[in-house]
Amino acid sequence: MSAARRLRVLLAAASLAVAPPAARAAQDAAARVAHVVLISIDGLRPVVYRDPQALGLRVPNLVALRDAGTSAERMIPVFPSVTYPAHTTLVTGTRPAEHGIESNFETGLRWYRDASAIRSPTLWDAAQAAGLATAIVTWPVTYGAKVAWLIPEDLTFGAVDRRALVREGSTPGLFDALEARCGPTLIPEFDAPDSAEKTDRMSACFASELIRGQRPALVLVHLLDPDHQEHAHGPDSPEARAAFERSDARVGELRRAVRDAGIADRTVFAIVGDHGFAPVHTAINVNALLLAAGFATLREGRIELAPDLRVSAIGGSASLGLREGGGAERAAQLEAALRREIDRRWRGLVELLPAAELEALGAFPGAALGLVAGEGYMLIAVEAPAAQVPSAAFHLAGMHGYRPELPSMATGFIVSGPGIRRGAVLPFVRQLDVAPTLARLLRVPLESALGQPITAAFAAPAPGAQPK
Repeated sequence: MSAARRLRVLLAAASLAVAPPAARAAQDAAARVAHVVLISIDGLRPVVYRDPQALGLRVPNLVALRDAGTSAERMIPVFPSVTYPAHTTLVTGTRPAEHGIESNFETGLRWYRDASAIRSPTLWDAAQAAGLATAIVTWPVTYGAKVAWLIPEDLTFGAVDRRALVREGSTPGLFDALEARCGPTLIPEFDAPDSAEKTDRMSACFASELIRGQRPALVLVHLLDPDHQEHAHGPDSPEARAAFERSDARVGELRRAVRDAGIADRTVFAIVGDHGFAPVHTAINVNALLLAAGFATLREGRIELAPDLRVSAIGGSASLGLREGGGAERAAQLEAALRREIDRRWRGLVELLPAAELEALGAFPGAALGLVAGEGYMLIAVEAPAAQVPSAAFHLAGMHGYRPELPSMATGFIVSGPGIRRGAVLPFVRQLDVAPTLARLLRVPLESALGQPITAAFAAPAPGAQPK
């Protein structure tokens, strides 16, 4: 037998030996699960649960879930690695180009808000279609989501009474009923230093009460506190560490609620992040780069972009597009001029991403090109002519949105509960793979997902066990 034939036989034998147990492991895991609690900790970095001692952290709930389940050394986010695209990927298994939430902001500084903006089927769509009830508590882009119990997220800048906005978007009567159990709710303006902490306090209590009283099959909760503190004070700051400990306590509340509801033996917890964090010191003004490249003018001390240009800078990255009517020739001129300017003066600080690469990344659909900042730098788009500004001028010490493969952009993943391997550590998982994994556990179809179920997290069936 030739060497090539021996190799083919060995591979065929291996596939026959391995494929059925893997499939059975997934099936066996799903058979034991009736409830999934998906908790997003915004800005979660893997070191928080992999090596909390290195940060001087006490996060007993994350450590307990890690040890009792499967965790990843890193989860690779989508691009851009920012909150709303990532959270939508977590519940669809598709990239921003497919699900349509390409940035945090729909226009200007107006956050994406309505679930109708999501173009891909979601986990809650699949669950509800299968007759499984879903509870959503402050998850991004969920206004109007068709679920049993909804408390949507609203981060509107400058809104003095965010409580009223969230209450208005909630399932009728639900906000008041939960507030009666949890106590009066105060949701400060989004920019307030304690805004995220107080919002998380509400979110954890509301979700816990829903678990105790309703036992939903799927629960989604978004905790914001660490992201706020990492932006304002830096990823390794005392403030960020305190926020992670507060988030761990919120996870503890939800674990207690599951025990109180008597469903602990049938519940899987999935703890995920949306992006990592990098320290920043300098903001680079994209408009100033366009001015130098000849695609803007300086008028009375202010930069005015060419009328056909639209720019969206979101920290670690930015997109540049041409308004309707801009053709391939104009796009080529823009790319060539910016590439010359970057090569001449900004190499290493700013990277240009052509449209073909954006398409491959599933990012910024329709953009002519993208830009990515080097670590330590971030991108802004302001009218002032300065090309560089200290990031402290914007009260920012940490940022994300960079290339997803950058080590500092790695985020977290833990899955723990019945049918899940105990103490397993995976080198990496993809954000794309979370939704199909949870869909498999809930036994609901999500065929539109581009990701794959993380079958390595599923416990192998007991010897001699038959699929159910």
